[in-house]
Amino acid sequence: MTTGIQYEIDVRALRRRRDRIAARYDGAAVLPEELGRRMLERLDVVRLPQGPLLDLGCATGGGVRALRERYPAADVYGVEASRSMLTRARDRDPGRLRWLPRFSGRASRWVCADLTRLPFRSGSFSMIWANLLPPVFTDPAAHWRAIGALLRPGGLLTFTMLGPDSLGELRSATRMAGLPATVMPFADMHDVGDVLVAAGFANPVMDMERVTLTYADFPALCRELRDLGADDPSVRRRRGLLGPRRWAAVETQYERHRTEGRLPLTVEVVYGHAWWPEEGPARTAEGLDVIRVHRIRGSR
Repeated sequence: MTTGIQYEIDVRALRRRRDRIAARYDGAAVLPEELGRRMLERLDVVRLPQGPLLDLGCATGGGVRALRERYPAADVYGVEASRSMLTRARDRDPGRLRWLPRFSGRASRWVCADLTRLPFRSGSFSMIWANLLPPVFTDPAAHWRAIGALLRPGGLLTFTMLGPDSLGELRSATRMAGLPATVMPFADMHDVGDVLVAAGFANPVMDMERVTLTYADFPALCRELRDLGADDPSVRRRRGLLGPRRWAAVETQYERHRTEGRLPLTVEVVYGHAWWPEEGPARTAEGLDVIRVHRIRGSR
């Protein structure tokens, strides 16, 4: 199935980049924190099966801490490819020094792993949460299917990611300066919804909103993007750094967007909810429909 969002990630480069920004990430994480709050609000009407929760790509652990506060009786796992990110998450865990935290009902589990090769058994989690998940999946349907298999029957996948209209001002300024894009491409929400269905999820719900951040100057904007790790980690990314003259040309073009004394940066936020069916995936790994024989009239 062709979806338009196949994207070959340099996994090692992504991990090294997240290691480099770990110490600065929290200071730049205004957008992830706000989206995490909005994701929690969307869970107000959701009933989950009992079981552990998983924060996929947990960065420095903000999502894990929020989920543990929201669901105090559940174990919450945080998975992150960057060891430096995970170390900071563990060090900030308020329950890490508690003796036998499992009996407190507020246990956290920290796991360093490649997000495309998760070390868990099938049916381990009641919910998988992924806030600002990067497009790390070269074969999206196969990886989403593997993620779905980690959910218990009736379990929920909830996530945010950036849509294709994100960072439009920066893309425009870069193009007007005669330079190639320096940020990763993003997936259209309709393509993501189609892939979730192909992966076996039921009732995916996708929606989108645009959020505009503002900055005093161009260096501050670039610094925050860098500290969030928003540059392109693809195998085919541009190698090397842009020189001062080229960055000055981009800044000149970006200044055209200044409004009321501030530089805007618009992001298209894609929200997704999808359920893992009570009776397993609706399709096989080969994309064939699964027919439940016991549901056919007259069968035993």
